Amino acid sequence: MAIRKTSSGWQVDLRLDGRGSRRVRRTFETKAEANRFAAWVKTQQHQGKEWNPRHRDPRRLSQLIGIWHRLHGSQLKDGNARSRLLHYLAQALGDPLAAGLTAKHFTDYRAIRLSAGISPNTVNHEQAYLSSLFNELRRLGEWKGENPLRDVRQLRIQERELSWLTHDQINTLFDSMRQVRNPDVVRVTKLCLATGARWSEAEKLTANRLQRDRVVYSDTKGFKVRIVPITPELAEELRTRPQGRLFRTCYMAFRAAVKRAGIELPRGQCAHVLRHTFASHFVMNGGNILILQRILGHSDIRITMRYAHLAPEHLEEARMLNPLVSLTGRAPLLLG
Repeated sequence: MAIRKTSSGWQVDLRLDGRGSRRVRRTFETKAEANRFAAWVKTQQHQGKEWNPRHRDPRRLSQLIGIWHRLHGSQLKDGNARSRLLHYLAQALGDPLAAGLTAKHFTDYRAIRLSAGISPNTVNHEQAYLSSLFNELRRLGEWKGENPLRDVRQLRIQERELSWLTHDQINTLFDSMRQVRNPDVVRVTKLCLATGARWSEAEKLTANRLQRDRVVYSDTKGFKVRIVPITPELAEELRTRPQGRLFRTCYMAFRAAVKRAGIELPRGQCAHVLRHTFASHFVMNGGNILILQRILGHSDIRITMRYAHLAPEHLEEARMLNPLVSLTGRAPLLLG
């Protein structure tokens, strides 16, 4: 710190945070005024006032999305689709300066979306993608600020009951499929029921991933390689050609067969009903929930636990340990 006499008065010249920090200079008519200003500056510094504030980031949200996609998003399976959604979100928010984006901006946008009939689940996905954008850019050193959505809670959504097919429904479905010209729909359905695969994983199976008694899924949603045993008889039925993809695209034929069979499913669950059916029957037949997690490729056991209530011991305990049994000493009788 320096206070010196100049031709225009007494000049205070400060660099309180050392070399490279912001330089504070000011000239006063008297030395007393210069001393008082220097003392005031010191007080401000001791109170934590920042004399070299970070420059406001001039980039807009759309620019951050472009950086995110180049450095990270392009490596994700759904990176392009996620990038398009984020750009849509940026435009809906007015493509603000990223440094000026606040939680209120998003919650106001969310309220508008909900009033327009957009589902809470969709809005939660948008929030998750935008929040993930800031978190990832911080990890990459491309964003120095805070995540503006850090403290915004997602909307609570009523958990939907997972639909699965009974043995009778499975037989009815296969009867319906025999009316379809594309025989691959039966093969893909059997593969999903036998291994718990997603429809896309089963439909895109290649000959080199089908072995005599097992199937190898490598191009999966969770980037994990899964190996699931099957019977040699099923493997023989599935091997339609010696190399390349084994099946033609047949999902629309499957949807048509479900509709023709009169099977009613909750909206959005048709593609996954075979996977849910495998998991449900696996648990009901006494399968281990941890093994099921490995077969399905779930990274979080809580996702697999959605099927735990179907376990035989769980059902038996519900029947034998309810309070009516405690009162009567036996299972309650049905009242007419």
